[in-house]
Amino acid sequence: MYLNSITILRAIAIVLIVASHCDIFSDIKQTNFIHRLLINITAGGTIVFVFISGFLYHHIFYLKSKTHLFFKKRVKRLIIPYFILSIIPIIYKLNNQPNYWTTFIPSEKTGIFYEYLYPTLLFLLSGEHLVAYWYIPFAILLFLCYPLHSVFIKANHKSQIIIMVVTFIISLLVQRPKMISLIFIQSLVYFTPAYLFGIYCSINKVKIYFFFKNKEYLFLTPFLLILIIQTYFEIVGNNSKSFFSYEGIDTILPQKIFLCLFLMIWLHRFEENKNKFVMLLANTSFAIYFLHGYVLRLLYIIKEQLGINEFSKPILSFLISLFLLISISILVAIIFKKIFKNKSYYFTGY
Repeated sequence: MYLNSITILRAIAIVLIVASHCDIFSDIKQTNFIHRLLINITAGGTIVFVFISGFLYHHIFYLKSKTHLFFKKRVKRLIIPYFILSIIPIIYKLNNQPNYWTTFIPSEKTGIFYEYLYPTLLFLLSGEHLVAYWYIPFAILLFLCYPLHSVFIKANHKSQIIIMVVTFIISLLVQRPKMISLIFIQSLVYFTPAYLFGIYCSINKVKIYFFFKNKEYLFLTPFLLILIIQTYFEIVGNNSKSFFSYEGIDTILPQKIFLCLFLMIWLHRFEENKNKFVMLLANTSFAIYFLHGYVLRLLYIIKEQLGINEFSKPILSFLISLFLLISISILVAIIFKKIFKNKSYYFTGY
């Protein structure tokens, strides 16, 4: 069964992700309460994206007995445009930041392998060459775990609850990765509870929709409460740390989990209301993800050429940059679609 509400949620998720990359460009300041509030609203959009991925794994692939096709389809859709769109930024990094990796992996060796091939491999494995590209290697690792996710689906309800609670607690302590060397493992640990929760919500969607109908406030209230507390106490944006250090409890994950629940239930009201723009936004979400880093880099170049050191109206600049990142990315995706037809996803993910 097609769920228009999840399509709308995909559109919201990609807007949150792109918006989180507009903060620094727009000179949003952590010293300003409204600015901190804006940062905390947009932070952690990837959690919503991962929640949707888990939901759709069960709703589309598991329920239709197509789990054997899952990894092949997901990787094909991600890895080909990832490699193609990584060429230019990696070449740029190799030429303009030749010693980038020596900060993390000290080495004095020279030669083609150590100066070009090895750094290129590290960029591809980490996604460090362009904003947001870290997600692709992580997503492939997450999708590789699909047999374990199927085991989770088959487990009894009590076991599912225990698994989610345990992974959630671990995630709150581990938080997002800071060290490049452990980025895959730590990202997997941090985002797995969101993915499992997406699966759980898909399994129990009928009960959730029925029981919480017209009760969205039960999830909106804690979301807003956490958001206000974060902002008031100057806890700003995503927390990141090394794997084994203790630096408090992550607050973005529970904030965004409550947001996912609220939106899942509230948006169910609009299953019959299809908006062309929202549909386009959702359908091009992967393309926007892949392309908005390029557009953001272009905006930085324009800002520099115009001699703008700091925007006088950061929130207005934030809204304009968000609009430009999304609209230009969609436009590029549509142009490639017109030119290359069904092969366009190789270049843009759409």
